[in-house]
Amino acid sequence: MAKVKNGVDGLEPVEVKALSMAVDGEASDASANIPVGDHQVDFFVHLKGAVRKGADFEAEEVQKAEPWKLLAVALSHLNGITVESITREALTADPALIENLKKEAKTAIESIKSKTKGIRKGQVTSLGLTLTAVTPVPQGAKVLVLKK
Repeated sequence: MAKVKNGVDGLEPVEVKALSMAVDGEASDASANIPVGDHQVDFFVHLKGAVRKGADFEAEEVQKAEPWKLLAVALSHLNGITVESITREALTADPALIENLKKEAKTAIESIKSKTKGIRKGQVTSLGLTLTAVTPVPQGAKVLVLKK
């Protein structure tokens, strides 16, 4: 049994990943419905299903452009009055014009960004995971106590 990075002893990495996938997206929705205060929890869950891990693969990794850095450099070549004029124009410009300018800027940035090959880890996908609350705990069930 491997110790996984997040310190969940007693679970295999695939079990931790399956558990996180089973509740993915649910935690933030649940948070909105918990009343203010301290709440005791004591329950068992049963997780069943499968996960699939794809093979690692080579992919092109595009170096991301830093828009604020590009803007800072561009504005540094202008005088203060021009910078103010550009700012006013950006706030009042036609949205269609702005979208067109963004496309042109994206094309220009794409032409100068460096592209390298890198290895990406294979994706893990769930295959019909179901997570259900269980009471009482079935005989012989794997029971772990996780303390945070």
